[in-house]
This record gives sequence, C-alpha cells and structure tokens, in this order.
Amino acid sequence: MIAQKLEALALSNLNSNEEEFTIPLDIQDIINICKEYNQLGWKIQNQIQDILEIGIKECISSNRVNRESLPHIKNFLQQITKNPYFGDSIFQAEECIYLINEYEGAINSQLN
Repeated sequence: MIAQKLEALALSNLNSNEEEFTIPLDIQDIINICKEYNQLGWKIQNQIQDILEIGIKECISSNRVNRESLPHIKNFLQQITKNPYFGDSIFQAEECIYLINEYEGAINSQLN
C-alpha cells in the first residue's frame, strides 16, 4: 500500500515537472530581455532592483529612483510585458509602469 502511494506520488511529481518544462519560453526571449537589462547600465539596474525589493512608492518617496531614469525603467518593463510567457512578471511590470505613470502625472500636475 505504501509502495503504491509512493509510486503515485512519484508519477504526480513527474507529470508536474513535465508541465513545468513545457512552457514555450524561447531562449531568444531570455537573451533579448538580458540584453535590454544589460544596456540599462548598473545605476538603472540598481534602481530596478530597489523597486523590486522595496516597492516603487517607497523608492520614489525616498529618492532611491531618479526621475531621469523612469523612462528607461518603464521601457525595460514594457519589454517584459510584451512576452506572454514571462508569467507573473508581466503583472509586476504592469503594476510598476502604472505606479510610475501615476507618479509622473502627479509631478506634471504640480509643475503646471
């Protein structure tokens, strides 16, 4: 009985692992996003890392993100949203873009 349960569990794990590896993510997609990230330079890369670790609102309010970097950060995040196989990272990127747009809108309304 225990052997049958272990066998069923092993088959279940095998099937879930097979499903995990059948996601049609192309290696070229990964290379392209890595190139985009690399072109940002380390200062903007660090800002993106801070956004992911701390959150966009905190980074902006504590000046950990430069306003001049926001267009570059948004462009990188938009590249992520263009590939449906990036999964949950698409939603994270869209949320960051939305919050950046809100921040930019608030700044622009203060300047006018």
